[in-house]
Amino acid sequence: MAGATMKVEIVSRETVKPSSPTPSNLKTFKFSLLDQIYPSFYMPLILFYPAKTDTNPHLRCHILKTSLSKTLTMYYPFAGRIKDHLSIECNDEGVMFIETRVNCLLSSVLRNPNPDQLQKFQPLEVESPAKVETSNLLFVQVNVFQCGGMAIGARLVHKIADATTFTTFIKTWASVALESDEVVHPELFVGATTFPPVDFELPSNEDILIQDESCICKRLLFTASNIDALKAKICSASIQQPTRVEAITALIWKCAITASRSIRGTLSRSSLCLHGVNMRKRLSTPLSEYSVGNILTGITAEFSETKIELQSLVLKLRKELKELKVNREKILDNVHKMMEAASIEKHSGDADVYGFSSWCRMPVYDVDFGWGKPTWISLFNMKFPNVVVLMDTKEGDGIEAWVTLCGEEMALFECNEELLSFAAVNPNVIEMT
Repeated sequence: MAGATMKVEIVSRETVKPSSPTPSNLKTFKFSLLDQIYPSFYMPLILFYPAKTDTNPHLRCHILKTSLSKTLTMYYPFAGRIKDHLSIECNDEGVMFIETRVNCLLSSVLRNPNPDQLQKFQPLEVESPAKVETSNLLFVQVNVFQCGGMAIGARLVHKIADATTFTTFIKTWASVALESDEVVHPELFVGATTFPPVDFELPSNEDILIQDESCICKRLLFTASNIDALKAKICSASIQQPTRVEAITALIWKCAITASRSIRGTLSRSSLCLHGVNMRKRLSTPLSEYSVGNILTGITAEFSETKIELQSLVLKLRKELKELKVNREKILDNVHKMMEAASIEKHSGDADVYGFSSWCRMPVYDVDFGWGKPTWISLFNMKFPNVVVLMDTKEGDGIEAWVTLCGEEMALFECNEELLSFAAVNPNVIEMT
């Protein structure tokens, strides 16, 4: 389907508020130290559901709104507004809920998923960090196709949550919609207790994520069998049992390095891999996955050797992860190191910096609002250069990688023979499911 033929028309827009007022003693939500550090941009997610004969789209939208309102009583900061560098004012102003109609069939989108086109299923009204400070922290857009299929697009500001919080929030929302007895209440204040905020404004890192309209996003599918073959290629005496994420990270990093060096005509250009790490299970007192906030740090691996081997990249990643400390001082060091790395790329151009985020093992494909689990979960082209997001496939044994690079590098990257021996570029989603 040609992108120009698809139209997404807004039919309603309203504010959804918590179903009961936030108690007076909870009106202020304190940022943790890590919340303070993270930039104000929105994390996206789109969940695609096939049509169901027993529930009409109007009823489904009503269920989504009602259950979202109830869920916001548990995640009440999401319905507030950022007050300053220390806190969110939990004033129940609500979240934006948009309904649209799409003039095509869901199957048309799934047969030819286009990362640029998919952004139409997301509420994109607020883009700049400056506007985030006074805007909704959460946006939801429910897109209804001609066939009755549905795409639920959601965007949550990173300042208040990491990917783990985002996905557990959506799972909780679905459990509320189902009126399930298994609704897990979030542990809201753990972040600020574990990592107390500082009472001064930290240096801004908003310029780390600058959108570039020339960026190209490609979706790569790694099937379970291809992942096994890749892991077997990497496995050696020094690397026992490489993980799926290690193997795919190393391959994508290697192919990106190769493309960059080819364009710049150098065989030893430095390259850094920044990889996010969920700390909930790594703390001395482990936290629940339902702990809200940015309970996230990262590692920075550097590669500058002439010969690029997958094994050496995995070893560098493992070394950084092994040395990762999760106490307050070390986490600050890690974050500052990542910010410095991004700044090196932005201001001097002496190195390439690639940011990786793994959403694997997160419960996104368990999100059932009452009409079954999603057929597909997607991102879209967010126009951030050198960013890679890894997500499980529906079956849980494969991985989809969303890779965004500048045009010239992507042209070489997506034709890399080693990459194509393990990954398919933007395959038909219907055939996957």
